[in-house]
Amino acid sequence: MKNLTLLLTFSFITIVLSKSYCQDTGFVGYATASIKQDSIKELNYVGFSDKEKSLKYNSSTIQPIGSVSKTFIGLSLMIAKEKGLLDLDEDIHKYIDFEFVNPNLKKENKITLRHLATHTSGIIDNEKQYESSYSFGLKPNMELGDYLKEYLTKKGSKYSKKNFNKSKAGEEYEYSNIASGLTAYIIEKVSGKSFDLFTKEYIFKPLGMKNTGWFYKDIEKLNHAVLYDEQDKALEPYSCAVYPDGSLKTTINDLSIYLIELMKGYNKKSKLLSEKSWEELFKKNFNDDVNVKNINKKEPNSGLFMVYFKSGSIGHTGSDLGVSTIMTFNPKTNNGKIFMANEDLTERNLEKFKLIWSNIK
Repeated sequence: MKNLTLLLTFSFITIVLSKSYCQDTGFVGYATASIKQDSIKELNYVGFSDKEKSLKYNSSTIQPIGSVSKTFIGLSLMIAKEKGLLDLDEDIHKYIDFEFVNPNLKKENKITLRHLATHTSGIIDNEKQYESSYSFGLKPNMELGDYLKEYLTKKGSKYSKKNFNKSKAGEEYEYSNIASGLTAYIIEKVSGKSFDLFTKEYIFKPLGMKNTGWFYKDIEKLNHAVLYDEQDKALEPYSCAVYPDGSLKTTINDLSIYLIELMKGYNKKSKLLSEKSWEELFKKNFNDDVNVKNINKKEPNSGLFMVYFKSGSIGHTGSDLGVSTIMTFNPKTNNGKIFMANEDLTERNLEKFKLIWSNIK
């Protein structure tokens, strides 16, 4: 797979559609954003949100952002922690209404929220079973909690030893959409609110993200982009039971507002969280004293669902069926950028993407 109110006026935003951007890009449609300090410098919209109807990708276009959605789980974790609802280093069984164990281990294995948020819990994505979380239609085929129980508990219909690796929690990195969904479910249990409502109340509304939601019912469906596969074939609308891992739907403007707040938080300028909580969100969890196996050299460290890239930038990438997204900021220059497209990123358009990304200044 997947905060103070910020008032933006067009006087602060330059929207440029340069001649070079209007040429064939290898994507049906996409948008980019350039962030400088605490404001949007430039937004670009290229191609179509609906090729068949000749509808241009524009400021109102809404699309999923894939795993960039996971950064909202990280931020939600810190909001819940500040409310005294959870402890990042407590055994997660304190918070959930079912029990499970890693069947590949015989020794004691305490899994914490920090393990889940850094992909070191031992819970992994069994591709065959994970695919069953997707379904065609405007709403998921199962509730988040029900799906997780079926996947993680021994009597579950989606249970398998292959749903877990063979390492004790905290010892091995293995990217996991299921573990991400479990983190969001824990936030639901401790807060008494569904994760979509939790993020709406504590993130989307305070930030003024008015065109953002997890489900089709939460957005203006007429503005939702058609998604396309690598052959530029339109895909049917689909949903995912483990929706917090990658199903957030938003516009380039709303996502830019969010990125600005992350940058402000990193620089201790945001009141959405305390300075201490922002530090915890971005704190690097891997170091010489924490010998974690299987770390990706291109992504050598991690905050709480906040990826540190080899370049020094912080953010996240996202991909899903018909979706390509990347959102990063440079903590040294305090500049950020976003790319989001309604088509898969593949070998066919990879070079085009690299050119587009390098041109976002």
